[in-house]
Amino acid sequence: MNTIRAALRTAVPCLVAAAALTGVAPTAQAVVAQTCLVNEVVTFSQPVTNTPQTVTVTVQGQLVNCLNGSAATGSYTETATLPNYSCTQLFYQGSGTRTLTWTDPAVPPSTYSYNRTSSRVGANIVILLLGSITSGTFATEPAKMQLTALNPDPISCATTGIPSLTLLGALTVGL
Repeated sequence: MNTIRAALRTAVPCLVAAAALTGVAPTAQAVVAQTCLVNEVVTFSQPVTNTPQTVTVTVQGQLVNCLNGSAATGSYTETATLPNYSCTQLFYQGSGTRTLTWTDPAVPPSTYSYNRTSSRVGANIVILLLGSITSGTFATEPAKMQLTALNPDPISCATTGIPSLTLLGALTVGL
């Protein structure tokens, strides 16, 4: 757990710097309703190699160190089937929905609908989910989740494949 926290402490300043470089800045009227650090593990139905194949992707995310006390921690899962997926095509565009389930059962889940963009930046894969909370806690608020993962090992991609990918980042609700 200390390793994850240390990695998150390193990743978040990088993500803030990346947001500044892309020109994403809050407006004077913007009120942030929630921010959380994100630890996400993506598991593949079969190891991903350099050969394109159809893969089912299961995403399990943890929301930690959230600033809104009523929703201090949470989690989400998501599953998708992706055709022509390979180590060289780990990033993809599209839309999706995640249900953010807050640890406190008194806090209703948040439905997060988003558009996804992904790219390679140096030795990293950067994923940006832009959208809004469409129902539940924080309903009608805009939301952004930015995640970063290291590029997978090229030797594993050329041979046995990679079974999973770990991403770190941040969620901001109420941009």
